[in-house]
Order: sequence, then C-alpha cells, then structure tokens
Amino acid sequence: MAYVIKSWHAADQPNANNHFVAITVREEGVISWFLAIFGFDPTVSINVSDSRIEFSEVSLSGSIRRVIPLLSVCSSVYGYHKPWKKSLGIAIVLILIIAGITSGITGGFSFGGLFCGMLIGAIVALLYFFLNRTLTFGFVDDSGLLSAIEFRRSVVENLDINEDQAGYVCQLVQACIEAREHGSTLNK
Repeated sequence: MAYVIKSWHAADQPNANNHFVAITVREEGVISWFLAIFGFDPTVSINVSDSRIEFSEVSLSGSIRRVIPLLSVCSSVYGYHKPWKKSLGIAIVLILIIAGITSGITGGFSFGGLFCGMLIGAIVALLYFFLNRTLTFGFVDDSGLLSAIEFRRSVVENLDINEDQAGYVCQLVQACIEAREHGSTLNK
C-alpha cells in the first residue's frame, strides 16, 4: 500500500527529538485526511537517531514498533516507480471513448472528436503519471527484515519528495552508522 507524506525531516543536525531523519506518512485518500484532522490517522514512521532506527506502524486497530540498533542495519533501500503503462492505457481508453461518443453524436467519424479525446486523454494521463509516482524507502537489518514505506506526493500537505532526497536520507543513515562505529556522533 502506498502512503502520502505527512511530515519529512532529513538533516545533518538533529531535530528537537534528536532525530536526524523523521519521516511520517499516512494512508492516502480523503477519508484518511479527514481522520488526520481529528488525530485518528493510521501512520507509518521512520525515525533515525545517532544510535538507532525506530520503525512504527500505527492504525486504528493497534500498533507495531521495531527498534533497530544502527550497527544492525546492513543496507538501506530507495527507489521509485513511474506508472507510465497505466497512464498510456488511460490516454488510449479516453481517446477511444470520447471519439466514439462524438462519432455517435455526429453520425460519423469526427476529427474534432478525435482531437478532443486526445487532448483530454493526454491531460488526464499526465496528471495520473505525475501524481502517482511512487517512491520506496527503507532499511534491511541483520535478520533480513525489510522495514520500508512506499509513498506518493501529498497534494494536501503539499510535500513532494524526490529520489535525490530519499538518497540523501540513505547517506545520512550511512554517516550515522559510520560515526557510531567510530564512537562519535554525526553532529560533533
């Protein structure tokens, strides 16, 4: 399941909670957004301090929290997926539907109907393509367990995180791990 970003902090200086990375995502959709206003939103969070990673999932039915010591992280994962096949399919279907409707109304083939279908199909397909890019970010610990989140751009919170920012988080975690191995902290 893909989520949308609720909050994002990634910096080489810790925030007020001593986290270098603090990412919280919520379920996507209007109902989830409405529940978030009242504090009943299911969320997934990744928080990275100078000694551990906390991965938590909170829903209306309960919660799970994993605390992973930094030195037990064997890899970090990030990447993205762009839905170009679905976007192309949406464009083709809309072109055919609108061209068919205009042909039925005019009693024959209409270049205007085809052009209108192509324009509407292209706009809807492009919107779908850009709003549904999914990023994946997470960690694998020594046991082989992947703690990851998939998220999309949040239109309501107006946060758009790209692959470079997800890569920066992986670099921060690696720097925290290396600092921990050497007995220091990142912000010294």
